[in-house]
Amino acid sequence: VLNLSIQTAKELASGPTFAHAMTKKMLHQEWNVGVDEAIEMEAQAQAICMQTKDFHRAFEAFAAKKKPVFEGN
Repeated sequence: VLNLSIQTAKELASGPTFAHAMTKKMLHQEWNVGVDEAIEMEAQAQAICMQTKDFHRAFEAFAAKKKPVFEGN
């Protein structure tokens, strides 16, 4: 179990940190709003995340069928 926890932590740390932070923020903010408002908040969050360099790296890697390398920006 500890090995799996460490592996998962490493994967999260090497991932898109901005997107992870946005996800955490949205989870905290959306728990007490209605579905329509939550969908709108998610759309805005995704639009913000799509402006990052990490998003473009991920998109290019996906198109090239490669693993993305995130830099936190």
